[in-house]
Amino acid sequence: MFNIFSSYLAVDNFKFDTKKYKKEILNIKSKNEGRIVSNYAGWQSNDLRTVSKKFTSLFNKISENVKKIEKNLFLSKKLKLHNLWYNVNGLSSFNRPHSHQGCIISGVYYVSIPKNSGSIVFLNKDLDTFYENSIDIFNEYNSSTWTIEPKENQCVLFPSYLKHYVEPNLNKKERISISFNYGF
Repeated sequence: MFNIFSSYLAVDNFKFDTKKYKKEILNIKSKNEGRIVSNYAGWQSNDLRTVSKKFTSLFNKISENVKKIEKNLFLSKKLKLHNLWYNVNGLSSFNRPHSHQGCIISGVYYVSIPKNSGSIVFLNKDLDTFYENSIDIFNEYNSSTWTIEPKENQCVLFPSYLKHYVEPNLNKKERISISFNYGF
């Protein structure tokens, strides 16, 4: 479940009905102009502080995975969901490099992922020049970047401080995801 690229990158494949999630997110988008944070040309909902009943099962599963990481971090307090938001990225839209300051664990759950709709790329500044000229094959132990090609129904958890971006969607179909943060 974990690799060494950062203190953790956890990837889990779920088995939820993504069609109902997609329908709900597109319904919310039709009623809300959203906001611009790291997104370029895509739609991002405003922050939500609580989970809608339609997403309760999903966030129960996400919270189970967060607790596994929390246990290994030996934190002095229990983590709780800090915020969540929905993302809909059409053709050519992407997310600029950013991190999720003020939280401990961040993540993204992929609702709808058409082919070539953009990977998530993590940047590890601690490895920018580490071993730079002496690496024959890059991997999760020695890379300054790590790319995850998302799949529908997949959840990725990562340290909130870890800078990342999302590549442009090269598909005419929308990439739909839910992002979230856990903190104190």
